[in-house]
Amino acid sequence: MIVVSDTSPILYLLLIDQIELLPKLHQQILIPEAVRDEMLATGAPMALQKWIATLLAGWRSVQ
Repeated sequence: MIVVSDTSPILYLLLIDQIELLPKLHQQILIPEAVRDEMLATGAPMALQKWIATLLAGWRSVQ
């Protein structure tokens, strides 16, 4: 299944150290550009900024 994600679900999975559930549950995660920008904004949690900055995995992409 392909899903489109907002910031909150990703942030909370990062905070509870369960982000690895995403690739186990979904074939691909699409992140809108506006959401990516929100994740990279000054003041966003550092864990979120690091996660979005490492878009190397094939199952997540920005569109």
